[in-house]
Amino acid sequence: MPLSWGVVITILRNIVTLGGLFGILLMSFHAWGEDAVSGDKTDIQKLQQLLEEQRKQMDVQKNQLENMRRRLDTLLEKPTDAIKPPVPASLPGKDALPVKPVGQAPERPRPPDIPIGSEQRGVLTPRGTLIVEPSLQYTNSSVHRVALEGFTFLPALLIGKVDIKKVSRDTYIAAVAARYGITPRFEIEVKLPYVNRSDTTTARPLNLGADADQQLITESVGGKNIGDAEFALRYQLSQGQGGWPYVIGNFRAKSHTGTSPYDVEFDEKTGLQKALPTGSGFWGVQPSLTMIIPSDPAVIFANVSYLWNIERTLEKYGRIDPGNAIGVNFGMGLSLNEKASFSLAYDLSVIGKTKQNGEPIPLSETLKIGSLLLGYSYRITPDTSVNISIGAGITADAPDMQLAMRMPMAFFSKAQDRR
Repeated sequence: MPLSWGVVITILRNIVTLGGLFGILLMSFHAWGEDAVSGDKTDIQKLQQLLEEQRKQMDVQKNQLENMRRRLDTLLEKPTDAIKPPVPASLPGKDALPVKPVGQAPERPRPPDIPIGSEQRGVLTPRGTLIVEPSLQYTNSSVHRVALEGFTFLPALLIGKVDIKKVSRDTYIAAVAARYGITPRFEIEVKLPYVNRSDTTTARPLNLGADADQQLITESVGGKNIGDAEFALRYQLSQGQGGWPYVIGNFRAKSHTGTSPYDVEFDEKTGLQKALPTGSGFWGVQPSLTMIIPSDPAVIFANVSYLWNIERTLEKYGRIDPGNAIGVNFGMGLSLNEKASFSLAYDLSVIGKTKQNGEPIPLSETLKIGSLLLGYSYRITPDTSVNISIGAGITADAPDMQLAMRMPMAFFSKAQDRR
């Protein structure tokens, strides 16, 4: 049983006391012998003075040992954490580190789930892990068009008609995606969406007289069905060592399981669709490259993609080649704490003109869709989180507003742990 500091101090104090008594007895015996021999009173007085000095020195030593004992008792009574060296404040998550049994490996550090606002993800699924992700997305866009039919001979005088049209479009997409980690650097994903769309078109010629309201035309049309199913592969090309970014190669294939725009009927009077399509009507493949640079507590990311829409030959329209698209996405994610994170990104897609039998369709234009994206993520449990993102259209062709919510839920196989 190890000796405590109090026991050590007590032993030292007893040794000093016994040594002092032994010295007093020795000098007393010596004095007694001299007195017996010489009987000199002067020597007895000197001996008494010497004994008094020895007693004072012993009292001083006893006080010093008592002070040392009190100091040691005070230190021993304090909690163990009070004498531990301070933990650096820059160490992330020091208060949330789990206590592991002896011999069990700790969890691998995993980056926070930062919503980057695009379909290209920056963190691959661990091996043997299945992630099921239900999502809901709402998109609103409106277009105002002014058509002048006639001519003017003064800046404020028009001979003809001024036709104003307003188109408001609401789109709801509910989807379920599943991702599975094949290896620590390779994952697959399948996504199936359900689309519900509604368009409202209002047309009114302004200068037809007092009964112009009778010419007001409002048409509402909708469409709901499954959308275009998707399949994706992702592979991590680099480990991000030596200050280099993480590089991830992505490949996405999009089917045409949704209702094609070329399969819906048109109203001969208004020229509007009787039902809205829920898919593009074409197969598409999209290779892309994602780069991630960790910079604690932020994560910088960028993505470059190319979407190839494969042309089709349709019975009524001939060979249709929809425009291909080039996409760029970049931004920054910031981890607020162990559960919450915030992201800011910009997404830009440039879509080429649609061609029919090798020639651009009249009035077909190159579209530039740019959106500013804000995202927020909160981890409810270690295996479930909620991601919310909102987008605002920057360019004229972009939707006015996008709102999306995702809830990824991780399921671990029995053969795999959570490392």
